[in-house]
This record gives sequence, C-alpha cells and structure tokens, in this order.
Amino acid sequence: MPLERRDNLPDSFVVLTRDGKLLMRSDASLHTMRRFGGGWIVLANILGLIPRAFRDVMYDFVARIRYRVFGRRDELCPVVPPNLRARFDP
Repeated sequence: MPLERRDNLPDSFVVLTRDGKLLMRSDASLHTMRRFGGGWIVLANILGLIPRAFRDVMYDFVARIRYRVFGRRDELCPVVPPNLRARFDP
C-alpha cells in the first residue's frame, strides 16, 4: 500500500502495521510497546485491559501536557535526517 498524505487523520500518534491496520492514539502506543519487547510487553498487556475509551482520554491528557513536562527540542529525532524531516508533520 503506497504511503500518501491523509488529511483526515487526527493530530496524534498513528501506526500503520505490517498487516495494513491503521492504529491511532492509545492503540498505536500499545502496539509500539509490544514491539519494543521485554518489560514493555507486560506493561502494554496490563494497559490493554483498560477500556480503549478511557485509555484514549488518558492519552489525550498526556498529549496536551507533554511539552510542559518534557520540554520541546527539535533535535531529539536523530534517526530522521534533516532533509527528510520536512516530509513529516510537526
């Protein structure tokens, strides 16, 4: 499936899985934790027991305050070269 800009996606964490599923917000976070492995799998499985509606409310809360808590630094993504960063939404 070719990647294209999808203007109808919300401003949140989005993951396109290998099998073509589009995961957003807390579902995308849990998927990523499981891919990290180790203790992250255990945490993802525990958080996965919480109903998605409540997880998404908590996700939205953390998303709103993350820059106040952690600060904002543009240089924190060394994996993506500067010439490619323009292809991603801020």
